[in-house]
Amino acid sequence: MRLNKSMVVAVTGVLATALAAGPAAARPADAAHQVAVNGVDGTAAQQGSLQWANTPTHRQPATFNDVATGAGGTWAVGGDQVDDFAVQRPLAMRWDGKTWKAIAQPVTTNATLESVAVGTAKNVWAVGEDRTDPNQTKPLAMHWNGTKWQVVKPPAVPTGSFDDVVIAPDGSAWITGWANVGGAERAVVYRYTAGKWQALNSGLEQSINGNVLTVLSATNAWLGLNAGLAHFDGKTWTLVSDVPVDGSEIPTAMAAAGPKNIWLVGVQYKSGIAPLALHYNGTKWAQVPVPAGMAQLYDVVLRNNTPIAVGERFEGSDQIAKPYVLQLSGTKFVAAPAPTAATGTLTAVTAAPDRLWTVGMSAASPQDPFTALAAYSR
Repeated sequence: MRLNKSMVVAVTGVLATALAAGPAAARPADAAHQVAVNGVDGTAAQQGSLQWANTPTHRQPATFNDVATGAGGTWAVGGDQVDDFAVQRPLAMRWDGKTWKAIAQPVTTNATLESVAVGTAKNVWAVGEDRTDPNQTKPLAMHWNGTKWQVVKPPAVPTGSFDDVVIAPDGSAWITGWANVGGAERAVVYRYTAGKWQALNSGLEQSINGNVLTVLSATNAWLGLNAGLAHFDGKTWTLVSDVPVDGSEIPTAMAAAGPKNIWLVGVQYKSGIAPLALHYNGTKWAQVPVPAGMAQLYDVVLRNNTPIAVGERFEGSDQIAKPYVLQLSGTKFVAAPAPTAATGTLTAVTAAPDRLWTVGMSAASPQDPFTALAAYSR
């Protein structure tokens, strides 16, 4: 299974119904790690509730798959829907302080953007998938130079897709996803520096897809896979035993306060579909308790050292998707207020200096077209 945010909404209702056997049982975190987590943050309950304000995007039908903020501003990316989820056009919008502004795209064929990373005003990256030939998708990478978006020629692979991009501390872009390498589809990681792609694929030969990257340095990075979790030491990726490789736990996002304080979220399929949350204390990854119920998480961010995760939960006999927000309180995640939507999904979250942003998609009913959703909380 390869997780792709732009496609996941089209199948979540079916997926939720098929997995309605109940939530997965969480592994109990050991006491020593619980103390460490509590030491990192135990104040979420005292910080006050999130209060969301929706901001019009005027994009329908459309979806946002990611949002990021940095010195180069706040950007959201996704796709305008031309033919449901089968045909899309890349969408990138920038918050100008009052409204979301769509920025002209260099790609006008069937394609979508899955991830955005914001560095300086002249260093913003967006990646996704070129679906000009739906049976032979190609990786898509674009760079914002402060004036316009430009396509960056992807690595020379016959097929593939990019799912996540991050800007490392040295300013280089790291990208993950999947590609056909040597006649087999597998997870890939590339670093773009000095105008060239550097393949960092040692150890990934048996992995299916790269979902999410966290890069602390050139010799310390983490990669969430379908399935499993791998660490990079500057030469090779090594799977860690804390996350199973049988597909029962799928990492979708990470947020790092430092090398000994990393949060991971995703979805687990054990006796149903349920949120997944893990914490790394520099030695091991341990599961953090989450609320019971059918839900999955797509992104996590640290705000005032408190992890906040977003995704979707499923309600009623029809398993209608609703925006879902979790926030750490003590040693466990608890449900927090979410943006109002009759139905919808939150795909990403980011912390700007003055507000918390979340994006995704919403609709008046499951039968109505999606509107690209963007909301903030002070």
